[in-house]
This record gives sequence, C-alpha cells and structure tokens, in this order.
Amino acid sequence: YMNTGVQRSSGTPYAASTTTSPPGKTSTGNPFGKRNVPEIMVAHGSPYVATTSVAYPKDVMRKVKKAVEIKGPTYVQIQAPCTTGWGFDTSLTVEIGKLAVKTGLWPLLEITNGELTGVHRIRKRLPVEYYLRTQRRYKHLFTTPEGKEIIKELQGMADRNAEHYELEL
Repeated sequence: YMNTGVQRSSGTPYAASTTTSPPGKTSTGNPFGKRNVPEIMVAHGSPYVATTSVAYPKDVMRKVKKAVEIKGPTYVQIQAPCTTGWGFDTSLTVEIGKLAVKTGLWPLLEITNGELTGVHRIRKRLPVEYYLRTQRRYKHLFTTPEGKEIIKELQGMADRNAEHYELEL
C-alpha cells in the first residue's frame, strides 16, 4: 500500500524517496525496509498466500481465483507500480513490474498451508540497477558513493530472495 501524498509507510522499500523520507544531507531515503506482509500472513496460518504483479495479468487472475476458492483467510499481494509515487511515465508500468520480478526484488510466489508451492522462475536474473534507474524515487542512489553502497545492499536483498525462493532456473 502507499499513503495518499506519497508518504513513507511500512510498505515503502528501503532507500526509496517519499515526501516524508526525502534524501538529503542526513538521509538516503526510507531508512527502513518494507514489511514482508506475505510472510506475516504465513506466520499467522493463512492457508493460501501469494504475490503477483499487474505486469503478469494471467498470474493475477489465477491467484485471485484460487484465493477466493479456498476456505479461510487468504492473502494475495499484488504489486502495482505507481506512476506518481515512484516517478515514471505511465507507458512503463508493465516494464517496471516485470523488472521488479526479473531482478528478484519482487518474487512471484504461492504458499499453501505454510509450504512454498509455486515460484515464477527467472531464466536470467537482471541486476537491480535496471529496475532502480527507471524510477525517480531511486535517482539519488546513483549520485553519491553512499548511494552506490545502498544499491549493493538492494542487490543483496534480491540475491537473498533468489536463493531463498530458488528463483533462478
């Protein structure tokens, strides 16, 4: 989720610029990582948890349909790139959604009764810079040595996702 006015929330990624966490002399954007709500839902015993992206409409429809058919509290988190908050041209929405997946920053998953039951595998994972450069909320990371170190941290997050969820073919 994103707050009206594009303020930082617990859904804001690490180092992203928002109206309430702008980069500057003492800040490099959001100092916290976003909450992993799918894992929280798994920990609370949700029988079905999934992540998807508007860049993959068939995946969205399949997972939502499945969630509706399962008895109990299910959860589907759908990534929908925000042109205003993220700072990009509307024509890039699908491309940015796909880049999030192809870098490993946004894995497409299904977890049923606590077990990983579905993963969208990536043939050739891309460096996170491909995703970050498309958005104004990350432009500050490319202008300082500290920003370049943060990009390495974000790459590490994507690498850990790839390993944890076995994203690569």
